[in-house]
Amino acid sequence: MKVTCIQCEVPAYRQGVFDLLAERLPGEFTLLAGPDYFDHRGRTPLTHPDLRAAHNHFFAGRRLLWQTGIWRSALGADVTVLELNPRILSGWVILVTRRILGRRTLVWGHAWPRGGPHARSDGPRHAMRSLASGIVVYTHQQAAELRPRMPNKPVAAAPNALYSRRDHTVAARVPEAATNVVYVGRLIELKKPRLLLDAYASVVDSLPADMDLVFVGEGPLRRPLEEAAADAGIVDRVRFLGEVIEYDDLAKAYSEALVSACPGYAGLSITQSFWFGVPAIIARDDPHSPEIEAAVEGFNTVFAQSDSTADLGRALLEIANARDAWLARGEKIAADCADSYSLETMVDGLIEAIINDAEVPA
Repeated sequence: MKVTCIQCEVPAYRQGVFDLLAERLPGEFTLLAGPDYFDHRGRTPLTHPDLRAAHNHFFAGRRLLWQTGIWRSALGADVTVLELNPRILSGWVILVTRRILGRRTLVWGHAWPRGGPHARSDGPRHAMRSLASGIVVYTHQQAAELRPRMPNKPVAAAPNALYSRRDHTVAARVPEAATNVVYVGRLIELKKPRLLLDAYASVVDSLPADMDLVFVGEGPLRRPLEEAAADAGIVDRVRFLGEVIEYDDLAKAYSEALVSACPGYAGLSITQSFWFGVPAIIARDDPHSPEIEAAVEGFNTVFAQSDSTADLGRALLEIANARDAWLARGEKIAADCADSYSLETMVDGLIEAIINDAEVPA
């Protein structure tokens, strides 16, 4: 079997998925990806043994993409896996051509646009799903929602994951040192790091003296956040670690955290926090990515009212006041995440779709 997977780009956190997929697929596996994404960030490490470079041609203000250097492999494979992204125009041509040729093509990605299943923008996405032979989505919840919409299409879930079970390092978390509030992600408006800083400043005098606020990530808001921390007189309680990519370095940051915080839009940082046994404070009503299905209030999550400095501060105090209980639950949080959100589980879903033709519900 020849399997080709085509991506706009491959972020470093996704490389492990393709390593494991190539290892487990019988036959020839080809990964095609360009060097950058719609938002200008160049993230594809062009060293993957199965990776061939595609060429990305953006236009219409980088809102649309046409890829070249992909056609022979894309059209000739037994199974081709495409991104479920209507803005990649070359994907439409591949879908239509392979359908005429009678060859299986899967689309992989978010089941719905950010506006949800009833958004107008789901029209083009629905058309892509209809042209495909099968669909792979990022969560079991999305798969369950999609199946009634697409009763004649195989729908598989490949829960979005970052790490392998064999790399699980929750034991590295030392309770005596787990004191901080950690924010992991880009420092951009969508993720609302300033809201977290303001909430922390509002309750800092009531928090333990060793409960610092640690920002892990880079972005255009770093300088304004540093200035805001200085203006609030808490510069000695707020740290900025910059971008941290290496697993061991992230593990250290989480090992020193009592809780993580997602004051705005949250994605993979949710399952990343749970992977290391760290509970999360999450904005209740922001348009989060599908990984929000992993958040269970009272078990691994405290929800705070969206855009409320006061309620986010209340959540920080709630976690601090129940520190021992949250620390005692850390291993259970980590084990639950490893069971459902490992690279192995994600690849199982992809293999099911590629080889076994995910079952169509009766």
